Amino acid sequence: MEQRVPSARSSRSSAGPAILRLNEPCMGGTRAVQARAQSRHEGSPHPEGSLASHLRLCPRLRPKGCIFAVRAEPPPAGKRRSRAMSLSRRDLITASALLLAGPAGALRAAGQGAAAGGKPIVLCWNENPYGPSPAARLAVSRAIADGCRYPDDDEVDALEGALAAHEKIDADSIVTGTGSGELLRALGLLYGRDGAEIICAAPTYEELPKYAALRGAALKPVPVDAQLRHDLPAMAGAVTERTRAIYLCNPNNPTGTALPAAAVRAFVAALPEHVVTIVDEAYMDFTVGEDLGSVADLVQGKRRVVVLRTFSKIHGMAGLRFGYAITRPDLAETLEDARMTTPNIYAVRAARASLDDKAFLADTRRRILASRTRITTELGRLGLKFAEPQGNFVFFDTGMPLERFTSLMEARNILVGRLFPPFATWCRITIGTEPEVASFLTALRAVKAA
Repeated sequence: MEQRVPSARSSRSSAGPAILRLNEPCMGGTRAVQARAQSRHEGSPHPEGSLASHLRLCPRLRPKGCIFAVRAEPPPAGKRRSRAMSLSRRDLITASALLLAGPAGALRAAGQGAAAGGKPIVLCWNENPYGPSPAARLAVSRAIADGCRYPDDDEVDALEGALAAHEKIDADSIVTGTGSGELLRALGLLYGRDGAEIICAAPTYEELPKYAALRGAALKPVPVDAQLRHDLPAMAGAVTERTRAIYLCNPNNPTGTALPAAAVRAFVAALPEHVVTIVDEAYMDFTVGEDLGSVADLVQGKRRVVVLRTFSKIHGMAGLRFGYAITRPDLAETLEDARMTTPNIYAVRAARASLDDKAFLADTRRRILASRTRITTELGRLGLKFAEPQGNFVFFDTGMPLERFTSLMEARNILVGRLFPPFATWCRITIGTEPEVASFLTALRAVKAA
C-alpha cells in the first residue's frame, strides 16, 4: 500500500483513538483483554486513565458481558469453561463497540444502558463542554471532502507559523502532536530510557511518568505541599546527576493548583544543565492572578525547557486531538523524531480556525470561571475543603471514602473523577455546563445531607 514518505520536520499521518488487545501476558497467570482508551489531560491521570479502570470504579457502567480478563489456561478435561472464564463473540462485540465509540462515547453508551436516569452527566474527564468553536466546526465540516488526504505540508507549516506568532517565537520551536498527551508520551519514552531519574509531583498527571517507566526510568515522585502545589524546594533537593527530566504540570492535574511564573523561572534557573524541565500548561488559560502565567519564553534562552499546550481544554477539541510543544530548535528536532503520529486533517484545520476565534475563547473562559466560582462558593457553604482551583475542575474533600461518594453520585446519574492516591476522600469534579453544574450541586447537597 502506497503512503507518503514524511520528511524529518513534516511527517503527517493519522492516529487511531483506541486499542483492543487480546491474549497479552499479564500478572497472575491470566491474559488480559485490555480496553484501552486515550488518556484525558487532559485527563488521566488525566483524563482519565483507561476505560477499563473507570468501569471497574463504576460497576453500573460496566455493560453486561464486557469481560476485561480471562484465564489463559485451557479448562480441565471434560469440564466446560465457565461464563466468567470465557470471552464470547458477544463479549467481543460489546467491548469493541465501546472502544470504537471512543472514551466519552463508551461511558455514555454504558451509562445510558445502566442508569435509570438516562444519559449521565459526565464530570470526570476535564472536558470543555462548550467547544469546538463555531469556526472550528465549520472548518471540520468543510474538510470532510478531503478526508482521503493527509494534511498538506503547506497548511501544516502555516498552522505552525500561526502558533509561533501567537507564542511570539520562531516556528522551528513548535512541534505539533495528536494532543499534548501524545507529546508527553514521546517525552517520557525519550527521557526515561536507561534508568534515568524522572522527578514529578505526587499526585500529578501520569502520562509522562507512566511512559518513562516503560523505558526503565527511576521515577521520583515528590508529594505536593500543604497547599497541594508542587513542592519546588523538595523537587530541587531530589535532583542528582542521574536526573534527566523534571515534569511540572502547572496548573497541576488533579489538584488544580498553580505555581507563580516567577517561582517556576527561579526553579529552572537553578537546575543543573543536564536536566530538562517539562512544563505542561494544559490548563493555563483558566488561571486567575497577575503572578500566574506561562513560562514559554524560557525556551528562547539556553535552558533546556519544553512547554506543552493542548487544544483539548480552552479550545474544546478533546475529541479531535491536537496539541503542541514549544522548545529550543535542537530539542524540537529530537522530539519530532520521537513522535509516533501527527495530527489528522480535521485537527489541523480546526486548530487553525479555533486559534483565531477569540470571541469563543473569551466566552468559554468567562462561563467556566463563573461556574468554578459557583462550585467553590457552595463547597465553602457546605464546609468542604478544596484546593485553590486554577483549571476547569475543582479538587475537594468529600468527607467520605471516594468510592462511596462516587457511588452516591452515580446513583444520581452523575459521573465524577477517580481516585488520586493518597487523597482517599478527595474528588476531582470537571466544570460542565451551567445546567450540569446546577445538577451536580443539587446532588452534592443531597449527599451531604444524607
